Amino acid sequence: MALQKAVMSGSDHQNESLSLIATETGAGDGKDPEYSSSEHWLTLRDNVERSRLEGGFADLIICVGRRRFPCHRVILAAGAPYFRSMFSSGMEECRKKAIEIKEIDPEVFEHTLRYIYTGQINISVPIAPELFTQAHMFQIASLVELCFQFFRENINECNCLGALTLADIHGHKQLYEFAKAFTCAHFTTLVEEEDFLKLSFDCIGDLFKDRRLNCTAEEIVYEAAIKWLDFDPEARKAYRTPVLECIKFPLIRENFLMDIVVRSSNPGGEDKGRDLLEDAVTFHTIPSRRNMLPAYQTTPRLSFPMFEASVLLGGRLSDGLSNDVTGYRSDTSEFFSMKQLPFKKRNEFAVCTIGDTIYVSGGLRSAEFWKYDTAFETWLRGSSLLHARRRHSMVAVDDVIYVLGGFDEENVLGSVEKWCSKSNKWENCGNLTYPVENMGYVAYGHKIYLFGGKNNDELVTNTVQCFDTMTSTCVQLTKGLPVNDMCLSAAVLNQQIYIVGLEGVFRFYPVAETWEILKDMKTPRDFISLAVLDEKLYSFGGRRRGAKDNLYSYAVECYDPKLNTWKEVGKMPCAMYCYGCVRVLLCGKSKAGETVS
Repeated sequence: MALQKAVMSGSDHQNESLSLIATETGAGDGKDPEYSSSEHWLTLRDNVERSRLEGGFADLIICVGRRRFPCHRVILAAGAPYFRSMFSSGMEECRKKAIEIKEIDPEVFEHTLRYIYTGQINISVPIAPELFTQAHMFQIASLVELCFQFFRENINECNCLGALTLADIHGHKQLYEFAKAFTCAHFTTLVEEEDFLKLSFDCIGDLFKDRRLNCTAEEIVYEAAIKWLDFDPEARKAYRTPVLECIKFPLIRENFLMDIVVRSSNPGGEDKGRDLLEDAVTFHTIPSRRNMLPAYQTTPRLSFPMFEASVLLGGRLSDGLSNDVTGYRSDTSEFFSMKQLPFKKRNEFAVCTIGDTIYVSGGLRSAEFWKYDTAFETWLRGSSLLHARRRHSMVAVDDVIYVLGGFDEENVLGSVEKWCSKSNKWENCGNLTYPVENMGYVAYGHKIYLFGGKNNDELVTNTVQCFDTMTSTCVQLTKGLPVNDMCLSAAVLNQQIYIVGLEGVFRFYPVAETWEILKDMKTPRDFISLAVLDEKLYSFGGRRRGAKDNLYSYAVECYDPKLNTWKEVGKMPCAMYCYGCVRVLLCGKSKAGETVS
């Protein structure tokens, strides 16, 4: 271990500015101790700075505007890589007695020179932006870091947009993210500033896409986008569609959408603009099709008065059945309690949504049909199914709910029933190609896809069936699931279907009817609950089929489709698998005391 000692001349209180440090570099290595003097270093620094100020021994004049700065090449080269490259390049500047540097502030350059010579600087709000620019220009990394530290300590509503622009220009990621976060937090105030209208397209796009943008309604973001585009309409014409794509049009209030947006020239007559408006209208008028919309468009900002949640209904625990209904927020990683199921505990019912209204059907020896209004927190019973069933699928297409397949305690079913909200009646509407139970399923446009499951011969299959609700006919696809599996879960994310089960994770492209094998979950299991939250897939609980112990799982995992990776993000309140999982938008925040621990 190195041994350090301070050698003082005279008494301990005399000549305290002189500190000689002896460092023993290693016992027995034959090297003499090395001494250094902090006083000499301070004296050297002061003398070098004096030479700069007085021009002593200067061998170069730097001209900035009308000012001339006597300098020393060796010190400039040692303190700034920009000058080191200039003087070693062999170009004309190497031989000139005077060089001119254009488009920088001479008064701020005085501060930059002082830092190069001494490592000391006084930073104030007026000079900070130019100083940051010069620090980047002369490639002085330590000065860049000091400027960043100054911005962090002095950021406010007057300078944050300038800091954001500076960071954008110079590619300083840390300052950019810090200034962007501050701008998001103060968005409704800053949107009125002229500097906001001068932000680059990249900055504007990043801000509008950020979920942290602090506003209470998407109309505010829409109006800010139009204001930015109209500030320089000719120059920003090419950015109109990309900027408007950052707006979450489906989350604009319906009356504002129809009265203001649709009647204006925005988003315009281009195909993409029409698509944005059509998606928004679909969100409000045909809520069962929301799963077909881009996930970004339907994911609320964190400051909105509503939030997205997955709702887990009932399920099986190690000691029996549960009638609990539990919500989960991905933005806070919190579970919270909701109103319990209204019927006696039963297993293997099915769940779907129309918009934010939840529907439950069937279960063991049951034909019951229930509706849950999330706004009024009320369960209502509807007309019963024609045929009691469990292990079936249930999906909504437009304003009609379909139940398909399942098990009636004697046979695996192939029948299909539908319920219309206007009549509150069930009727038969066709049959599957093959009877099936415990399959994965989704509605995709006007079609319903069923993946795998178990057939009447007790065989686990890889069959993919497609029921067309327009014709009430069903076909088997030629390209089946890559594996034979049952007890699957499926969800639509950005118009692609994801199927998750014990045997793997797969992505299905309905238009091309092609498959892609994805990364497995960290803990493979079946009977998981699957929901789309924050533009990702979340899997909850499940069953470790075949496990000798810990059969039911606590696991909560998140799949990022951009990275093709699963990540463990938490644990369920108890180990279980649920019989239903849906994604809804809920108003307000979960009340204190209702969080599930």
